[in-house]
Amino acid sequence: MRRAWFHLCAGLIIGSLVENGGMPPVARAAEEDARNTIRGTVQNQDLRRVGQVVIEVKDQEGNTVTTAVSDAAGEFTAAVPAAGTYSVSAVQDTYRSEYVVLQIGAEAPRPVALTLTNTRDVALEVVSPLAPIQYKASSETYSVSRKDIEALPRGNNNELHDVLLTIPGATYGSLKQVHIRQDHANLQLRIDGVPIPETVSSTFSDVISPRAWERADIVLGGMEANVGNKTAALIDVTTKSGTKPGFGSLQMFGGSNRTVNPSFEYGGTVGEKFRYYILNSYVSTNRGIEPPTLGHSIFHGQSERNQTMFRGDYQHDNTNNFTLLFLNSVAKYQIPTLPGQTQNATITGLLPAGFSAAPSERVDENQKEQNQYAHLVWRHDVTANQFFSLAGYFRHTRATFKTDPLNVLAYVPDEAEPFSAGSQDRTAYSGGLRLDYTYVQSKEHLIKAGFQVDRTQAINKTRLSTFLDDGAGNPTGGVIGLNADNRLIGYRQEFWIQDQWTPNDQWTFNLGLRGDVIQYTRDEAQLSPRLGATYKANQSNVFHVFYGRMFTPPNLEAISFAKLNTAGTKAAPEDTTNIAPRAERAHYFEVGSYHALSSWATFELTGYYKLARNLSDAGQFGTTPLLNYFAFNYGWQRGIDGALKLQVMDNLTARLNAAWGQCKGYGLQSGHFLLEAKEIGDINSPGGVFCDHTQMITSSALVSYRLKERTTFSGQMLFGSGLRTAADDDAKTNSTHSQSYTVFNTSITHVIPLPWEGQKFLIGFDVVNLFDQKYYINRGEGSIGLGVSHAGMPRSFFFRGQWFF
Repeated sequence: MRRAWFHLCAGLIIGSLVENGGMPPVARAAEEDARNTIRGTVQNQDLRRVGQVVIEVKDQEGNTVTTAVSDAAGEFTAAVPAAGTYSVSAVQDTYRSEYVVLQIGAEAPRPVALTLTNTRDVALEVVSPLAPIQYKASSETYSVSRKDIEALPRGNNNELHDVLLTIPGATYGSLKQVHIRQDHANLQLRIDGVPIPETVSSTFSDVISPRAWERADIVLGGMEANVGNKTAALIDVTTKSGTKPGFGSLQMFGGSNRTVNPSFEYGGTVGEKFRYYILNSYVSTNRGIEPPTLGHSIFHGQSERNQTMFRGDYQHDNTNNFTLLFLNSVAKYQIPTLPGQTQNATITGLLPAGFSAAPSERVDENQKEQNQYAHLVWRHDVTANQFFSLAGYFRHTRATFKTDPLNVLAYVPDEAEPFSAGSQDRTAYSGGLRLDYTYVQSKEHLIKAGFQVDRTQAINKTRLSTFLDDGAGNPTGGVIGLNADNRLIGYRQEFWIQDQWTPNDQWTFNLGLRGDVIQYTRDEAQLSPRLGATYKANQSNVFHVFYGRMFTPPNLEAISFAKLNTAGTKAAPEDTTNIAPRAERAHYFEVGSYHALSSWATFELTGYYKLARNLSDAGQFGTTPLLNYFAFNYGWQRGIDGALKLQVMDNLTARLNAAWGQCKGYGLQSGHFLLEAKEIGDINSPGGVFCDHTQMITSSALVSYRLKERTTFSGQMLFGSGLRTAADDDAKTNSTHSQSYTVFNTSITHVIPLPWEGQKFLIGFDVVNLFDQKYYINRGEGSIGLGVSHAGMPRSFFFRGQWFF
């Protein structure tokens, strides 16, 4: 019986093999699927693989038969319905690849390599539909293209912080700082794949202008294992590069607040292998730093800044590319003053004979900043499924704050509290090496690994002017000088490995592990798992969950001076405890979803919770924009944010973001000598305190409408429920919030085609704070580390003209 059954089965199998050309039906079907599947990769001209690119497959009549989206390794697959001739191309914003023609027939088609190049701007824009939702990353990703930036009021004349305020959960904290998801700064800026070292100043936007961006992918939470050090958000910027034929523009922007901003950019090629892009921008305004006064009456607020950028790409061959990037920024700021302050009679009586204090609006404090950054990157394709980038980088940053000692001392409000007038000179040198390696093991496994080593040297020179203390809290004698020069050298090492495992079309698991080791004021280390899962219910609905350990060391560049001997003087802190700041260690949880509501609407919703030891924070202690770091023993951050994108018609687009969040800290871990005794008491109280950068409700919106192809109207809304403060001197620190505000900005631009090929001229008119709402970004007193108020920009008018050639 068994033998008969065996012969029957064998006969059926042999018959099936003969009928199907000697192959089992399952294998036969797999072979047919392979023959009808187009596979390939998408890359930039510098060999960087590009994810979230739309792949279009068209038949001989030009009809689109299918589309696909490239993954994080730039790979894609697209199945066609039948044999025939097809063309394949990739599209992303203003970039498009060449068309590749394939014959689908008896054999599986060869893999396709699509290289994106910039399309030349013309007066008639081609508007693509909304980008597809991502379905493999266990994070919330928000993309900002060059056209998104140009659609904002003021266009590409916006600074980094202006652009970041258009993403979910971004709160403005003055001094060009943006707090995302209730973190104090903690932002990682990558330029063309290389993380930029920290600056000694808070004005990070001095380094890279959005004018030079081609696009930016902003990752909020849910970080992969290759993201460390700063983890609140990753701003991954792809800069402009040269094209053939070349492109350029000359622009003049200016208007209210004595603003003058000329800029120039050009990108081109030399021969067949070298591409370059250059940019220079100069801006002068009297609102370089937000003043403590409402309206247009600004005292001592003039500033100027010059930015230069150069990028060069050398394509050695099809597998090797070298990129050199250089950034330079030099800025000078006057520190805005508050008029009408009353001189302190006790202190003026101790100042040198013959000195007469100037009016408070004429106190002369200034800050100068310099930032230079360069990197050299080698990108190499080892094989079709293995590639890496090796980057060496260097950065110099310096900020020099000069006080007006006698005039500052004359206006000390309360001589019973600690006080001084101080100048600081901070310098930092950072350099390092980073390797990013990617291996596409199979369609199920995308493996990333790498390391980064970094050395930073920070130098801080401090000069204080104050008085001796008579033992009862009163100043006595003449003005004395206290000096201290400190130098810190720190090292950081990072290692990571991650597998993006996609067992089937619905599930993706992001499994990562990273190690961090630092030698700063302390030696610390942490091994951090990063675990995420993504479920694609269908093409329109994707859900993700994430858990990760985070390790955030304090900025070596901003660790406060600690060797200054102030004992027996009025500069002595109320609490002399001096504990070196520790690295923040946190558990991070996130749950989110993406929804394609229709072909013209997408929606993102994300909730997060962060539980941290040594919760990091920073404050502006004094009038200088230079920040000093302190930390709570522990704390938490939580919130929820949503983002809606609409492509209502080809000429009408809109975006809307809304977020709710909180941050609270308990107990003081470090920075005692920076804070007042009352603040320390409130922090150490059982209920802790809200973080000063907390804003519970934040929202933004943007609408853009194009009329008759060449005229565009844009409107923007920014809402904030207000940063934390105290109701009065007796109330608990950060126990309430500043007044809420809603700002509306608008613009109109018109493109004039010029008679020369490919050239056009854009004219624009912009209004910021259309309804002239008068508001304070923060109120200074009543919060931690914010002794100076900062007011928002009043209604302001700007004009721009830009020649594209």
